[in-house]
Amino acid sequence: MKKIAHILDRRSIRRFTDQKIDNDTIKDILTAAMYAPSAVNLQPWHFVVIDQKPMMEKIMEIHPHARMLQTASHAVVVCGDIHLQHADGYWVVDCGAATQNLLLAAHALELGSCWVGIHPREERKAAFSRLLSLPTHVLPFALVALGYPEEHKSRPERFHPEKVRHNHWDTPYFHE
Repeated sequence: MKKIAHILDRRSIRRFTDQKIDNDTIKDILTAAMYAPSAVNLQPWHFVVIDQKPMMEKIMEIHPHARMLQTASHAVVVCGDIHLQHADGYWVVDCGAATQNLLLAAHALELGSCWVGIHPREERKAAFSRLLSLPTHVLPFALVALGYPEEHKSRPERFHPEKVRHNHWDTPYFHE
């Protein structure tokens, strides 16, 4: 488990210090996001980086669960390009992988992050599309708050062997 501790220890952080994240670190995080797997390697993602407090305040007005932006250094809106997806709906899966890479990169760099859902809520997608002036073929998927963590959370137990099956549904993979 030591080699995957950075994955198991990642938590959603909602309180941040007032320290700003530098641009090189933001680039590193976005590079990790862009190294996510995608269907047929089409990489149908775009990222909108937000670091202005007035813009974050507007986001908090349109998203009921984005209050952590009050203290966040940055936010990233992960978007999917339907013109670049492999087939209908694949942009969602691909953007999910990119978002996970982004979260893990932030944690590896000792930053806090929190994934705030936009897709599949049509009203949220429409509001973010308007706010960010997105072209019609680019759809907002997720909002990620980033900053230096002011809180630290311990690792909960999330491994549940009863959720793992062996070859067929009726056969548990792990036996007592």
